[in-house]
Amino acid sequence: MGLIPESVIDEILLKADIESVVGRYVSLKRKGGNEWGLCPFHHEKTPSFSVNPSKGIYKCFGCNKGGNAINFIMEMEHLSYPEAIRYLGGIYGVDVPDTRDDPSGDAGREKTKRVKALLTEAAKYYYVQFNDQETGVPAREYAKKRALDKQTLDHFGIGYSPASWDATRDYLAGKGYTEEEMLDSGIFKKSDKSGKLFDLFRGRLMFPIFDSFGNIIAFGGRSLGNEMPKYINSPDSLVYNKQNHLYALNFAKKEQSKQLIVVEGYMDAIAMHKAGFRNTVAALGTSFTDSQLKLCARYCEEVVFFFDADGAGQKAAIRAIKMMLAYLTKLSGIKIRIKIAKVPDGKDPDEFIRVNGAGKFAEVVNNALYVEDYLLERAYNDNYDDAKGIDKGRYQDDVCLYGSWIPDEIKRSTMANEAAKVLGANPAAVLNRMNSLADSEGAREKLMQAREIARQKEIDLKHRNAVSDVPVSDADEPEQSDAQVTETENTYSVVDTASDDEIKLFAYAISLGPTLADQKYVALEDVLRPDDFAGDSMKALVKSFLSVFDAKRGVSFARMSDFFRRVTINGVPAEDVMFRECSKADLATDVIVKRDYYLGYLYKIRIVRVNDIEESLISRRMYASSQEERNSIDSKLSKISEYKTKIRAKLEEI
Repeated sequence: MGLIPESVIDEILLKADIESVVGRYVSLKRKGGNEWGLCPFHHEKTPSFSVNPSKGIYKCFGCNKGGNAINFIMEMEHLSYPEAIRYLGGIYGVDVPDTRDDPSGDAGREKTKRVKALLTEAAKYYYVQFNDQETGVPAREYAKKRALDKQTLDHFGIGYSPASWDATRDYLAGKGYTEEEMLDSGIFKKSDKSGKLFDLFRGRLMFPIFDSFGNIIAFGGRSLGNEMPKYINSPDSLVYNKQNHLYALNFAKKEQSKQLIVVEGYMDAIAMHKAGFRNTVAALGTSFTDSQLKLCARYCEEVVFFFDADGAGQKAAIRAIKMMLAYLTKLSGIKIRIKIAKVPDGKDPDEFIRVNGAGKFAEVVNNALYVEDYLLERAYNDNYDDAKGIDKGRYQDDVCLYGSWIPDEIKRSTMANEAAKVLGANPAAVLNRMNSLADSEGAREKLMQAREIARQKEIDLKHRNAVSDVPVSDADEPEQSDAQVTETENTYSVVDTASDDEIKLFAYAISLGPTLADQKYVALEDVLRPDDFAGDSMKALVKSFLSVFDAKRGVSFARMSDFFRRVTINGVPAEDVMFRECSKADLATDVIVKRDYYLGYLYKIRIVRVNDIEESLISRRMYASSQEERNSIDSKLSKISEYKTKIRAKLEEI
């Protein structure tokens, strides 16, 4: 994945004004300083969708979606970030370089290109072998048995890897690929005994795995008989991470359906596409992950899951549901409905379709249960015995646990009402038990977070003591970040705490615009820097701010919106926090007044910072083992005292 130059993103946001971008999809009317219309992301009768032209952002106060022009196109056209940039570039005449390769420089990009080309060449080779009159016989017989016609086989690029240790290796070597490139591709391994490469997939039906752009990045191989394991999947490699992809998504996204169907295997996905359910994807040889759920949310509003009917499949269902509900609770910005479908008689989708046809299977999809209804049914069925009836004790444990996972209070209450009927209990008592379990989990999470924050502060303090006990030097330049936007979804994490002064300081820095770089108003040593902030979220945002700062234009709120969407501040989406504070800062129209507010918050924060360092040094001096060490600490304390005096004098001048 390559780097999209910041200048290109800035130019797109400058030319693709939010009013014209949104106006292609939404009828807007001016009211006050904003434009208003019916939200395109959810059904509503009264407009709650707002466009702020001055900040270059949109916000729906009904469904809470918001962002800049790029984010809007991502939502409307179901595109990734770089895809949306290219889309807007085409409309507004901005040349976007094609940099969809590895970000580690020219050598890394060339290496990635070579590996992708190798995988494409391997897919061609497998395809030829499948259709070879002699070599491909066992593969074609298996495909016939599974009712795979030529159109389907060709559509998915299905092939055959010969039952040979070195046939694929020799073919690719003949095409000029090195052993290092073959190892990087993930489809070969090196023998511990001989040191030679051998084909990971031998005598197997081959399923190419595509990324969302349609590039081959990996393979799955299915044995043609009783050989175990039944499936072998490419390991993570230079170009592939199984947790971040879904099989057949490159085809499914073209349907632009509001629903995605998720199955467990390649054959199930292929059978469903063949039967007309082309909005189907499959997990890739691993348990369904939160990254895959986030990927689904990019393309649809509802996900219908099919889990295997055996014991392992049903256990996997519960684990996946718990993970997904916890993830959706944590990231409230992701709005997606989850349903669970069950194929009658314990059949898998492929088998059911072959026996009963696509029409009957459509009924199975339509009868899928919302996750809370599925959990209610699971709790009952898992604890019901035909001879003894329901085991109320175990049912109570299960249903209350499942109910505690549901983040929606109304849905949880409905579950409690239904469970109370089975238990012969007061619904309020059942709901209280669910809430108690939910609160208990929440309390543990908060405690863990608090410990992590304390631990991070200790690490930061130790780092400052070890690296630089001296306060910020007047001669230091503001730290610059070399971070750039890549074609992956980078996420800043961990400590999101921020004081009111820190939030206000950053808001005034954004609001000052190019004045921040004008030394007639703001001295170089008074430019904010990441180390002025305590939390990881704020440090990351300031780094990003400085990395894209333009001395002539500053940084627009729309540009910062890209970074705000990645983090929270004090548990709240950063965009919401900063929109509120930047709007307040913008009310100060006099640049001197605005500058003075900025400097006031900066000096207060820096005094707090050096006070922390001073306390640490005083503590260290008490336990110093030598006069030399005490003298060194005294020297640092003297510099801190001088620095604090200087900062306080500046503060009094404002």
